[in-house]
Amino acid sequence: MDKQEFETYLNEHCSALTKFQERALDYQANKNQNRARSARWNDAKVQRAADAMYDTFLTGIYTKLRSAIEDKYDCQAWLDYIEKYGLLEQLEESVLEIEFE
Repeated sequence: MDKQEFETYLNEHCSALTKFQERALDYQANKNQNRARSARWNDAKVQRAADAMYDTFLTGIYTKLRSAIEDKYDCQAWLDYIEKYGLLEQLEESVLEIEFE
């Protein structure tokens, strides 16, 4: 399973990525509000920063799973692993517990 397929699967089967995106955008917007007026970013730059956080988060999950799954190209092996270890539920819980600094 490649990263794009993995992202699509997660988006179709749990809301963790969407929640992470929302929280990252809120974090970046709040961080931006705390900057001096002259140093504030425009909305596009805030969005890019949130998107970068999202991509780092997704890549980290994908990389860890990819190293744990023996047949890296077999989608069914990925699905079996995800189900066996209850990763969707764990991911949902983890996103709720994340504290941005």
